[in-house]
Amino acid sequence: MTDLWEDFYLTKSDLDATKKIIADQHFGPEFYRKKTDGLIKQNGKMIRAALTILFGRYAVENKTFVNSVDIESSTKKIRQAAAAIELLHLATLVHDDVIDASPERRGLPTLQTSFQNKDAIYLGDILFTKYFQMLVKIAPDISFIDFHSRFMEKILDGELKQDSLRFDSDLTFENYIDVISKKTAALFALASISGFWIGTAIKEYKQISKNKLFSTINDFGKNIGIAFQIIDDLQDLDPKVYTGKPKFEDFKEGVYTLPIIIASSDKDFKKQIMDNDKFDRKKLEEYFRSKPEILKKTLDIGYDFIQRAQIDLDKLPVINNQIKSEVQKIIDIIKDQLNLINTTSI
Repeated sequence: MTDLWEDFYLTKSDLDATKKIIADQHFGPEFYRKKTDGLIKQNGKMIRAALTILFGRYAVENKTFVNSVDIESSTKKIRQAAAAIELLHLATLVHDDVIDASPERRGLPTLQTSFQNKDAIYLGDILFTKYFQMLVKIAPDISFIDFHSRFMEKILDGELKQDSLRFDSDLTFENYIDVISKKTAALFALASISGFWIGTAIKEYKQISKNKLFSTINDFGKNIGIAFQIIDDLQDLDPKVYTGKPKFEDFKEGVYTLPIIIASSDKDFKKQIMDNDKFDRKKLEEYFRSKPEILKKTLDIGYDFIQRAQIDLDKLPVINNQIKSEVQKIIDIIKDQLNLINTTSI
């Protein structure tokens, strides 16, 4: 794939170093090694890692936190934090692939395709342990580990809540935002805050959480994460976009995305499609092609969360123009994806 970070002067070198840290992680006995090594080296977009790096750099250069800091040591820890976040993300994807019976991930066969479901789950669990092992090495205080464990609990709670709402034809927008805030958005927020916390050299949670920048960066990550998920929801409608799994597979499994929730206000949709025992992918595609207003409503909500993230970024004092410029570029990348969907017909 084209290097997303080619024009990111600061982020690119840090991400290259982060990829090396990730590539050096091996998991599973020798029998599994070839497949697991291939998966761990097949990096995704790494937006979460980039947020960890940028907010870590932002904190290092903010002299209100520390007057003197070992930049080389801090940079190393920030990169390790970014690698840990990517390992956490990959672990959740391995488990998702088992649940969804996905054949591919990032252009490669999934672990559950190559091995038994049981083995894939164990391999995902090993990634979780590697994530925590990496955190232990860089944690400024035990409260940093506790903070991550509480976010992990939030993410798992979101998964369980989503599962409890399967096939609920009365699912509300509020339900959707609650689930996404605990899943996708929580990981973006965790990535952003982790970099910031490591970069400040502040030890305890009770100290760092008092800083107003902490909540602003947390909100930024959450809002970017929700917008990111809405893009994923929209791409599931578009037959021209390859996502690694069949279109409307979430719908088939009873996981209703934002466009589906918006469409459910249409009584005919609920009667003819949602209440139909026989899943019909073609009928779904035809319905959404005939209802561009659903696409527009979904896009408008995505743009709203992008704007919220923009407001959060604008609240942050400018410490380094290049850092803030590269965070801005991440907003623009996600916004451009919404614009692309907006200019192509489903």
